[in-house]
Amino acid sequence: MKTTSPIKSESVQKAKLIKLAVDVHANSYTFCRQVDNARLQPPQKMSPVTFVSWAVKQKSLAERVVVCYESGPFGFVLARELIAKGVECVVMAAQQLDERRKHVQTDKLDTLEIASRLDRYLAGNTKALCAVKIPTVEQERKRSEGRQRGQLHKTRNQLAAQGRSLLVLNGYTGASSWWWRGSLWESGEKCWPAEIVTLLERWRNVLLILEEELQGITKKVEQSLPQHLPNSLPKLPIGLGALSWVLLSRELLQWDRFKNRREVGSFTGLIASESSSGKSQRQGHITKVGNPRVRALLVELVWRLLQFQPEYRVVKKWRPQLNQTRSKCQRKKIVVAMARETGVDLWRLATGQTTLEKLGLRVAQD
Repeated sequence: MKTTSPIKSESVQKAKLIKLAVDVHANSYTFCRQVDNARLQPPQKMSPVTFVSWAVKQKSLAERVVVCYESGPFGFVLARELIAKGVECVVMAAQQLDERRKHVQTDKLDTLEIASRLDRYLAGNTKALCAVKIPTVEQERKRSEGRQRGQLHKTRNQLAAQGRSLLVLNGYTGASSWWWRGSLWESGEKCWPAEIVTLLERWRNVLLILEEELQGITKKVEQSLPQHLPNSLPKLPIGLGALSWVLLSRELLQWDRFKNRREVGSFTGLIASESSSGKSQRQGHITKVGNPRVRALLVELVWRLLQFQPEYRVVKKWRPQLNQTRSKCQRKKIVVAMARETGVDLWRLATGQTTLEKLGLRVAQD
């Protein structure tokens, strides 16, 4: 009788790392996979729900699974969902992926380029891509509230400018941008033609609603100040209002996320661009690569500190140069330099590396 030998069960050896690069769209995800250091597999396309479940299944095939996609209009929903299911996720800052300017850009080519950058990034080249901090749901909603305030403010100014343009078009060149407010509106109604008043009323009705909403959200943001004050900064210095501090804190998410002053400057985009080669060294305008809202808040803050904090170290350092020049362009450059240093000082204050007294900042007396 012929006997058969039992079949030996061979355990499938897990890969060490599976990398998934994704080009995210509303109804479909284009992605490609790389197992360890093997060649990139051809790009595929799946629905968002199918991709998430498929990405989770990759955990059974490798010790580590990392997904990477560009930040964009779809936010961090995918990243949070993957992280909650045990899959690592890297969200990279959106950038021009067609570096060679071939003017040929498709979802598949973008996916392959993201995969190439992710491979280099995980290999230790941290400059291969710029990883974005993934905020919590609460952090993102608070940040969105502050950004909505800015959007309302911008819309209000646009409508007010349209009304003023109508007045100028009809010969009222001295019209104020606040033509729709209180006494200015009452006096204008008496001298403007009825047809013009009718046209302006349509804008004014919307402006009044916007102003009410703007005041309400501003008050709400200011009242949340105690939640954003660190233990190292129990009281704000004069000139740094509650609104500015809360908006800055919400945009930065966490003050202690930065390791050094260079990271702070890079995030604000207030560092100088440079083009150097050999013995030639040239610095140009600021990079503006960082967060534009933080940059605007810091520049606005500097102008207030010049008025309310004469003993502040940054003000004392730059005020002589500011007073010596009458060039608007040069004054703006000086204020930008002050904003960069002020951002670093605020980071040091929030993380307990310095004190108000050392910086020469005054607080209001009780």
